[in-house]
Amino acid sequence: MNNQDVFFRNNTGSKSKSAIVDGFVVRTNEFEHIKNVLLNVGKDYKTLNTIIIGQRGAGKTTLMHRLNYAILDDEKLSKKYLPIMFSEEQYNLSDLTTLWEAVAIGIEDNFYKEKLTASIDKIIDTEENYEELSFKYLQNFLKLKNKIAILFIENINYFLKKLNENERERFKSILTSESSIRIIGASTSYSDGNIDFGDPYYNFFNTVQLDGLTQKDCEKLLIRIGQQYGEEDQIREIINNFPGRVEALRRLTGGVPRTISYLFQIFLDNENGKAIKDLYLLIDTLTLLYKSELDQLSTQQQKVIDAIARKWDAISVKEIAKRTRLESKNISSILAYLEKNQLIEKVPTSTKNHLYRIKERFMNIWYLMRFGRTHDKENVIWLVRFFDAWCDESELTKRLKNHIINLKDGKYDTVAAIDMGNTFLSCENIPENLKEELISTTNSILPNRLLKNAKTTEKVVLEDIKKLVKEKRFDEAVRQLEGIENKDVNYFMLATSVYLMQGDHQKALKAGKVAWDLDNQNTFISLTLGIIYDLHLNDPDTAIEYYEKSLTLPHPHPYAANRLGAIYKKKKDYENAIKYHKQAVSKNIKLSLLSLGDIYLEMNDLKKAKKYFEDAIDANVEGANTALAKLFRKQNKVKEAGLALLNAVKLREEDSNINLGRYYMMQKRPSFKKAEEQFMLAIKNGDIDGYNQLARLYMKQKQTEKAVSTFEQGVEQNDPESAHQLGHILNRQGKFEKSDAMYSKAIELGDDSVIGCWVQSIYNSKRIDKIHFAIELLKKHKPEGKNMRFDLLYAKILLWNDNLLEAIDIIKKQTNSIRDIYNSEDAEEKYSHKVLSELVDFFLLLIAKKEYDLALDMFSDSNDFDFKTMLKPIYYLLMNELKEDFPMEYLKAGKELTETINDLKEEVEYLRKK
Repeated sequence: MNNQDVFFRNNTGSKSKSAIVDGFVVRTNEFEHIKNVLLNVGKDYKTLNTIIIGQRGAGKTTLMHRLNYAILDDEKLSKKYLPIMFSEEQYNLSDLTTLWEAVAIGIEDNFYKEKLTASIDKIIDTEENYEELSFKYLQNFLKLKNKIAILFIENINYFLKKLNENERERFKSILTSESSIRIIGASTSYSDGNIDFGDPYYNFFNTVQLDGLTQKDCEKLLIRIGQQYGEEDQIREIINNFPGRVEALRRLTGGVPRTISYLFQIFLDNENGKAIKDLYLLIDTLTLLYKSELDQLSTQQQKVIDAIARKWDAISVKEIAKRTRLESKNISSILAYLEKNQLIEKVPTSTKNHLYRIKERFMNIWYLMRFGRTHDKENVIWLVRFFDAWCDESELTKRLKNHIINLKDGKYDTVAAIDMGNTFLSCENIPENLKEELISTTNSILPNRLLKNAKTTEKVVLEDIKKLVKEKRFDEAVRQLEGIENKDVNYFMLATSVYLMQGDHQKALKAGKVAWDLDNQNTFISLTLGIIYDLHLNDPDTAIEYYEKSLTLPHPHPYAANRLGAIYKKKKDYENAIKYHKQAVSKNIKLSLLSLGDIYLEMNDLKKAKKYFEDAIDANVEGANTALAKLFRKQNKVKEAGLALLNAVKLREEDSNINLGRYYMMQKRPSFKKAEEQFMLAIKNGDIDGYNQLARLYMKQKQTEKAVSTFEQGVEQNDPESAHQLGHILNRQGKFEKSDAMYSKAIELGDDSVIGCWVQSIYNSKRIDKIHFAIELLKKHKPEGKNMRFDLLYAKILLWNDNLLEAIDIIKKQTNSIRDIYNSEDAEEKYSHKVLSELVDFFLLLIAKKEYDLALDMFSDSNDFDFKTMLKPIYYLLMNELKEDFPMEYLKAGKELTETINDLKEEVEYLRKK
């Protein structure tokens, strides 16, 4: 964004007529209202006087310019009116005489060459009562022309302050008489401490309030700017794909059009980014504007601003005095000055002790992010996360079906299967339940490998066990296993395999440890224990110990280096990740070439990433062309990405038809026909994921019936994702029995990720008759190990069932996990909308049930975790509910929270009705 962009955003008067008219897509209701008044006014022209109220950047100037052009262009309006547009800084307007001079100049320069200014100059030079005579001269001229002059005056309160009491009375009498002068003015507030448009004295002005843009208007504005800059498709993609991110920034910035216009370029530059990064970019952009304003203040005024800004929420004079160590009397005069100059606003209370806050809310946020301490910044970051999660309820994409099918069909070797599985497991956007499905399926790979390495002398029993395992008769296999008498190291390796097949990871671990005790020089046992801790018990630190041990033994297993590289990559320890993957490559584990490319891609070293992806292609590593396409997409090399995906299709890489189809679908000018062809080819090639992808394509084209039919075909072919998505569609249609049947079918087909969706659908539709079923469903499918999102969902369902204490206990036990996210350097990448969404649901349900004491306890400063910072809008919703007990507290909430608090209030009322 260059300086010229900033200049034009802050200087509407410098824009061309076409730019203003073509770009005018918001404030249209206010425009039509004032225009209709102009068109339909009777003989009483007093009703024309209007004040447009709105904060800086709200669009007051743009609206006035648009009205000016409407008068000039409309035949009916141009016959009645002469619009006189004053520039924003009218320093020469000091009294009524200078106003009449300026009107004369405006008429003479734009409409009639009658030398009005010369005539008025003569009156001023020769007459004592020159102001009255100058006005009379203009009045007669306008009467003669049968015109009404509409004066568009920015910051009209500044002009009114310059008039003495007599002039102000005279000006009012002119505007309320049958004169030919009328005003459409603008002000940043109703009251600046001197001029108060809410005072009955000024009731001859109609007021038009410009509030923050709605979500719809914000999107309209972004799209129109996109059209003007030739980036419409790209901005539409961002709005469609990241609605929560766009809405979060709208709420945080108060929906101010000028700020939204800055966000346009930020969204383009940070197309696949997150709301937090958008925020930092916006703060950098606006620093020059805000800093120059604060630099003009005195040292004491800056101290008061600092105290108010750091508090963020409204603050009392007593608190300001404590923070600044200034005398209250001095603070009061400073507050009066700052309020008059629109830097702060007063929040009236029922007592004399009023509250104060920064008027422009995003300026406060800018200040905190630029100059605040760590906790100050965390306040803002959590609010962005709250908005992002509250506004974005998009479903998580699940892309594992072909991988799992190939695992079941035995199409992978052990190394490839586990490495690719780990890639999926490291993805933040894959639900925990789906990860559990992946792990349980992966069990069918490792145990088979262990079976082949178990050289027990009881060959007949071994063959029987292998047959039972293949038939998935795990309980019988365990019974056969227990019948083996020769329990040597080979027995325990076999036992490890069978227990993993059965899904009993603890018994598998116990057997593996006994095997290790019997032979601690066996690199394969060490590797196996590492994999159990790594992929099954989610204990990477212990896994590292066994993997490293495996590499130090006489016959080191190179796959251990590959797994160490994968673990360190997930930990963001890129130095060790690169070291171990290079070691694996040196031992001919070619899959690590792909991992190295991924690491360098994450590090944004695109040159090295490209080298390793190309090396992986030369080594015929599965998925290498697909990975190269991802690199090209990051570089915005659309054509190269397409060629790489075409090569992936030629080599029949996993999901290649699906990926190419999605590529065609996501272009600026989507080729739905080509996408459809690829999804159909995927189906033809036996890739059942093609059904749900094809159905999603039809959904995108609004062909719902065709989509449903395709999902149904997918279900017939045992595609769990089709059943899953069909469950969602039927649920939205209110066909709950059929929806339940589809969710059940998805589980039957192996998609445990549906559990959360099913329970959420029951909760969202408030089916009380299913509440016990929901609890039992969660208990039955509780994943092993820590799973914060599952526990939060479970707590919410318990609370719904009035099991308050157990529900609260679960939430409190999660505070350490939440703190880990909160304190992590890469918190934004790790943070899940679902975690925050579940917390929001939980607290809203708590408030809906009027369990205020429990809610207050959760928000207490003595609590282990600062929920007040994390869930600020909900805290102020609670204070609103309890305003009789806490009469000052709810008033402290900033305006940027108002819309969200109202949304939350509606949700609470809905919950109470249900």
